[in-house]
Amino acid sequence: MVGATVAAVTVVIGLVAFFLLRSWEGARNAPDTGAATGRGAATAPASVTLFYVAEDGMGLVGYERGVPRGADTTATARAIAEQQLAEAPHPLMSPFPEGTRLRSIYLAGDGTAFVDLSREVTIAHSGGSLDELFTVYAIVNALTTNVAGINAVQIMIEGQEVDTLAGHVDLRQPLEPNTKWVVEPGGDDDDPPSEAGA
Repeated sequence: MVGATVAAVTVVIGLVAFFLLRSWEGARNAPDTGAATGRGAATAPASVTLFYVAEDGMGLVGYERGVPRGADTTATARAIAEQQLAEAPHPLMSPFPEGTRLRSIYLAGDGTAFVDLSREVTIAHSGGSLDELFTVYAIVNALTTNVAGINAVQIMIEGQEVDTLAGHVDLRQPLEPNTKWVVEPGGDDDDPPSEAGA
């Protein structure tokens, strides 16, 4: 009698263990939705305004592009930043040096986005003050314009805070949006934007 009871208990334990193991295997092999990486699952593309250098090189032009919205604010901000760093639509030009990558992005509770860029943004930069303004405010304006809750951007390089990208724009504190250098596409250049007041 005792032997039969032990055998029955052993079978039950074995079945429970079998089904638990199968359940664990199924969860382990399930497709990655991005939650583990913090990127969030992408949803249908949404229209956002990104900023590129005008044909004449004298201002930034707002340009509508489709960007996948993430499952959370950080994922959406990442998608926008990565699209901003991608190749510019012809005939506009990217304000970022070739090879510039987004290393990471995270959001603080006060509405500041910390954007960590690769070293190419500095070592391959042209160095001009106007070009530096375009580089900085393209990413600042893209994030603050398109992501509710982001009101300022702190730019970092290779995980470190920096004074400037190329010696002109002060990056020691988060920057708020600034559309001073945004021009109408194909507009007149009789009154080009001033480089002062960065």
